[in-house]
Amino acid sequence: MRASLARLLACLPKHLYREITRMQETNADFWQRLEEIRLRAGHHAALTFDGRNCPLPIVLTKEEVAAAFADMCDRSVYAHAESLRAGYVSAFGFRVGVAGRIVVEGGRILTVTDVTSLSVRVPHHVPGAGEAAVRTFWDRHGKRGLLVYSPPGVGKTTLLRDVAYTLSRGERALRVALIDTRGELYGEEVPVACQLDVLRDCPIAEGIMIATRTLSPQLIICDEIGSEAEANAVLSTVGCGVPILASAHGGSVDEIRSRPPLRRLLDARVFGAAVGIRREAVGYAYTVSDLEEGAACYV
Repeated sequence: MRASLARLLACLPKHLYREITRMQETNADFWQRLEEIRLRAGHHAALTFDGRNCPLPIVLTKEEVAAAFADMCDRSVYAHAESLRAGYVSAFGFRVGVAGRIVVEGGRILTVTDVTSLSVRVPHHVPGAGEAAVRTFWDRHGKRGLLVYSPPGVGKTTLLRDVAYTLSRGERALRVALIDTRGELYGEEVPVACQLDVLRDCPIAEGIMIATRTLSPQLIICDEIGSEAEANAVLSTVGCGVPILASAHGGSVDEIRSRPPLRRLLDARVFGAAVGIRREAVGYAYTVSDLEEGAACYV
């Protein structure tokens, strides 16, 4: 078990921790197959395991959820104020989605209070997960950006993590700048052999501009773009000759195109190709679409 995961589990109510440990003892490769841990006040805790939602025989109190949240914030919720406005905190390299009462003032989200549920994403490094994207990138001579898309929770972050690892090491290693906004792409695990520079807990738009100005990257990777500010930063950086590999939520290229900031990027031909991910009964399948020619093939 990784040290960061052990620290996270120590924040859980003790009876939930014991139940997860019991399941680990009876399921091979448990930690690699575990995708999410969900805590809900007044309801059963649950795991997402092998893509299935599995309720546990444990009902948590509101006080237990609140205590776990405080521990995940290292007893300093205020320090996470900025990310809470976006509905999450970063705890020991894990993204924790937070639900409760949303405090809004002047149309702007200020924070989340009276926390009622926590959703812990468990990241994994899966060697080969980014193979289709890496091959597509080199097919375009490493000069064109890529857009990775899928519905939430299907595997975009896992793919990006493997792509960052693969493209920043070996004989063809590139200088890769990784904008890790939620601290979940690479926490304590950046391999020493990689030419990988990580901007942790940095907003995407600002991170792209910082990386371009100061890190001399040959590729910039970022997760879940979609705002106007992010689109502007991507367009500026591509104009400087640095390709962008980014991800976005969506089930198809047409769905992606329906969102104005992303449509701007597609119309500007920022991305040479799009890689879609879908979960199948055994593993994942990938759709590679050539955005310049409009053709699609399945790999």
